[in-house]
Order: sequence, then structure tokens, then C-alpha cells
Amino acid sequence: MRKTNTIITLGFAFILVFSVLSTISPVAKAAGPCTETTYANGQLFCIFIAKIIANPSPGLLATAEPLYIASYSLPDGCGTGNPTNCGAETLPSGYQPLCNPCFHGGALNKFPYHDHVISGAPGFGNHGTAGVMKGPWFLILIAYNPTHSSTLTFTPLKSTSAIVTGESSGDFLQLNPGASNPYEINTGVVIIFGVQPLG
Repeated sequence: MRKTNTIITLGFAFILVFSVLSTISPVAKAAGPCTETTYANGQLFCIFIAKIIANPSPGLLATAEPLYIASYSLPDGCGTGNPTNCGAETLPSGYQPLCNPCFHGGALNKFPYHDHVISGAPGFGNHGTAGVMKGPWFLILIAYNPTHSSTLTFTPLKSTSAIVTGESSGDFLQLNPGASNPYEINTGVVIIFGVQPLG
């Protein structure tokens, strides 16, 4: 992967979020095959979108946990205006992103290769339940530094604590220069979804 998403991210971050909200079809409960997955505390889980809140109350935001969209650079030959040019990508380390690629239309096509990372899931004590965890989570956009993700020893960060450490280690691009955390774009959008173990 050689094309960096830095400029695209700065120009399209907000549009991307709107595109995501416009194209996801919420479901009332977990059902059917797993079509979206997320990392939580180093493990992989299924997610089922239940509700999207574009203008959450301050109280809801205060109780929400982060949902990271960790994007990867575009591979050579991938023109997002024509998704047929973008096939499954394997990084030099052998890793394949969870969304590899995911095209849902609109500005979301600018970030087709990405992982989801949340802070908790069923069975993780205070951050989980024995059943279906519903969140809420607020959406944060981050982007891997291609000098890091293109190494032979790269492994994705699979927990929110690892992402925080990775931001201070140069694993991510600065998407929001001048902000208190220049590595993140906090969209302010809250998403509530069910989280269940695979299988």
C-alpha cells in the first residue's frame, strides 16, 4: 500500500461519517450471518448496528466508549471512484484488514480498507455483559502511518489501550493538527450496536 490517506482524511472526514450513517442499515437485534466484525480487547467479535445518533446529548456522549475506525492506505491501482479496481489487499506482513475492502457508497469509498476497534464486548467485566452488548460508542477516525503498516512485522492494534499507546509511538498519521489529540478525528456521532462472539 503506497497511497497515503492523509489529505483525503482531512478533506473528507466529516463527509465520510455522514456517508456511513446514510448507508448502514440498522437492525433491531442480532440475526443472520455476521457481516461486520470488530476487535475488542484483542479478540474478534460480530457487530450488529441497532441505532445511529448524529446529534447525541452531552449526557449520552459522556457515557459512550470510543469506536475506532483504523484506516489503511490505498493499494496501488485502487481508484476509489471505481471500486472494481480495488480488490482484497494483503499487507507485507500477511495481515488483511477487517474491511478488505468495504464499499458502501459516497465518501466512505475513500476509506475502504480499515479495522474497527472497541473497548469492550460480552464477557469483559465492567465493559461487557453475558448477552449482547449495546454500547453506546462514539465514532473516532484514525489512520495508520504507512511506514508502520507496510513493515513485515506489522500487527494491527486490537484494543483501545493499544491504540492510545500506538498514537504516542508514531503508528498513526496526524489527521487533526493543532488539536489536543492530533491523531484522532472525533466525529461526535454515537452508534449503538450489538456485540456478540463469533460463531
